Amino acid sequence: MPPPPFISFEQALQETAQTKRHLLLGNGFSIALFPERFHYGSLLDQADFTGFPEARKAFDQLSTTDFEVVIQALRQAVALLPLYSGDAKGLAKMREHAEALKELLVRTIAGRHPERPSDISDEQYAACRTFLAHFVGDSRNLKPGGKDLRGDVYTLNYDLLLYWTLLHDQVVRWNAEDPLASIVETAEALQHDDGFRAPDGDPEAPYVTWDGEEAHKQCIFFLHGGLHLYDYGYELQKKCWERSGGIPLVDQIRAALNDGKFPLFVSEGDSRGKFERIRHSGYLHKGLRSFAQNCRTKSAALFIYGHSLAANDDHVLRQIARGKIEQLYVSLYGAPDSDENKAKIARAQALAAARTAQFPLNIAFFDSDQANVWGANG
Repeated sequence: MPPPPFISFEQALQETAQTKRHLLLGNGFSIALFPERFHYGSLLDQADFTGFPEARKAFDQLSTTDFEVVIQALRQAVALLPLYSGDAKGLAKMREHAEALKELLVRTIAGRHPERPSDISDEQYAACRTFLAHFVGDSRNLKPGGKDLRGDVYTLNYDLLLYWTLLHDQVVRWNAEDPLASIVETAEALQHDDGFRAPDGDPEAPYVTWDGEEAHKQCIFFLHGGLHLYDYGYELQKKCWERSGGIPLVDQIRAALNDGKFPLFVSEGDSRGKFERIRHSGYLHKGLRSFAQNCRTKSAALFIYGHSLAANDDHVLRQIARGKIEQLYVSLYGAPDSDENKAKIARAQALAAARTAQFPLNIAFFDSDQANVWGANG
C-alpha cells in the first residue's frame, strides 16, 4: 500500500470547499484543552476504588490506564471463567466490578470536569467556534442560490465542552491597556440543533426532552451519551442552565449522581457491548444511524479529530468501511512516525482496504495542531 498523504489542515479545507463536511470528535478534542482533567491516566489517579481494590490492581496487571480496557477484560473473564472454574463467588465479584467501574468512570469524569463555562477563555471559545464553523457555520450555507454545505457533528465524548462552545455565541475582545475599548463580538452562527425541545404539556419545565419523531433537523449527536443527558425510560431529558433558574450544569450533574441517578453513558469495554447498549436507546441509535447514512453519501467528506481509531469503537468506524463516502481526513497528534500514529494510520488504511473498487476511500492525514481547535493556548 502506498504511503498515506500528509497535508495541511488548510489544504484539507480547500479540497472540500464545495463539499459537505461532517465531523467526528474523539477524546483528543477535550484533552487538547484540559489534558490534566480528561486524559485517562489523570482520571485513574483521581478515582476512588474503595470497596473494590482488586479492580484498581487490574489496571496495573494489564498495564493500562484505560477504564474500557479493564471493563472489557472483566467481561471476558466472566464469560470464560465457567469453562475453567466453578468459582461462583469470584465470577460474581468480577461481574460486580465491571459494573462498578462504569459508574466510577462517570463519577470521576464529573468530579474532574471544569466547574463553569468561564473556565474556558473567550479566546479559546472563539478558536473552537472558528474550527466548528468549517462544518456547521452559516458561512457553509452558500446563499443566495447556492448549496447548503453545513454538515453534522458527532462526538464520542461525555463532557460539556462541545455543548458549552455551541452556546457561547458572543466573544469579548478584551483590551487590557484600555478596558473601555474592549468590545463584544457576535461569533459566526453555528447550526447546533441537538433535537431537544421543551416537553409537551410543560413548556416551563427545568429541562428539555428529545423527541425522535420531531428531530428532523438534528445535526449534533452525542454518540455515547453525555453527562447532561438522563434517560428516565418514558423520556430522555437534557439538563439546562437557563431553565433551572441558573443552577450550573456541573452542579446539577453532581446532585443527580449523589441521588443515585446516572446519565446516559456508553462505557462498555468493547465495541460489541457498546453497540448493544446503543441499540437499546432511541437517541443513541438515531445518532449511529445518522452517522451511517452520512457515510453512505458518496459526495461528502468526513473529518476525524482527536480519535485513535481504536477497535473498541468499531461499531462507529465500520460505518466508514461499509460506506461510500469518498474523502476521509484524520488528525494526527505529534510525530507521524510515532508508534501511536503508525498504528492509527494502519487502522485508517484498513478502512480503505475494506472498500470495493467501486467505492474507493481516499484518506489524508493532517497535523491536529494546525486545526487550532482551542487556539494557541489550547
